Amino acid sequence: MNRKRNYGIDLIKIIACILVITLHSLDPMMPVVRNNMFNAALYYAGTMAIPIFFMASGYFVLNKSTISYAYSLKRIKNILIIVIGWILLYSAAVLVLKGKFELLNQVKGSFLTGVSESHFYHFWFFWSLIIMLLIAPIIVKILQRSFKYYLVLTVVFTLICLAQDISLHFGYTYIMKDTPQVLRLNIWIEYYLLGGLVGNTHFNKIKYFVKQHYLLFSLIDIVLYVVMIIYSIWNVHIIGWAYAEANYNNILVILVAIISMTLFSIANPKLDRIIEFVIPATMGIYILQSFVIGIVEKNSIFSTYPVVVIPVAFILCLVIVKFCKRIPFVEILFSLK
Repeated sequence: MNRKRNYGIDLIKIIACILVITLHSLDPMMPVVRNNMFNAALYYAGTMAIPIFFMASGYFVLNKSTISYAYSLKRIKNILIIVIGWILLYSAAVLVLKGKFELLNQVKGSFLTGVSESHFYHFWFFWSLIIMLLIAPIIVKILQRSFKYYLVLTVVFTLICLAQDISLHFGYTYIMKDTPQVLRLNIWIEYYLLGGLVGNTHFNKIKYFVKQHYLLFSLIDIVLYVVMIIYSIWNVHIIGWAYAEANYNNILVILVAIISMTLFSIANPKLDRIIEFVIPATMGIYILQSFVIGIVEKNSIFSTYPVVVIPVAFILCLVIVKFCKRIPFVEILFSLK
């Protein structure tokens, strides 16, 4: 057991990984989801996945004692190895088996969602991480100069996000829809900053207070989570945009994200061995999940009961990643070092 690890943060990252699979398994435009309250509620529960991933990254990166562009470039290089490696392998396989050259289309599809016949739409997250790593040294300098400046920056981005969320209710959904996910920088910077805030030593007094009233804050978090899900289902009829990404700017999502991250950061889960087994595979699970879901959903029973896809896809991805990480050279495609 590694005592230096924050098992609480590891656990919430595993939960976020499962929530990503939930988002991709339950399409809110499908009748089986849209007309089923349980399926719809489960889908919107997955809203927290992406905010948590960005917060977890900010939690660690923005609280390093020092960070330079050399560090950022090294991390970016590792991300690019994963992105380019997977796209090259897939494109080469398609070229050999089908005689089709899809490299450029797959690269484009990894950056822009909605590209036809792209199988790497979920890789936009990696490109966003690259952007976050490029601005991380600047944020850290602001933080080291003055924590108050950092707070002001966080408040500014929070207000921008809230203003954008309000705009959706006045007919301006097209602005956010027409902006590729990777370039919705105000949202990703917001959660990156919030993650850095929770992990900062200046936040310790608040974490201590939360720890003293852990049960109360857990209940508040659960209630807000349920309210967020109910709001998301209702909000579809107001803004006409069914996908969870429409709610990332909402105050309920922001509150649930920061309370959840705080609770898990001070938690002491008694699942050390399970967490240590699963956490190294989360990156690989994220990479594989869309492919596995696509294969699993071809079975008619999963089309009728899409909820079953979630545990099946998670377990299959976990098994595949664990096997592949034992193969020399192949393992670099499943790990972000």
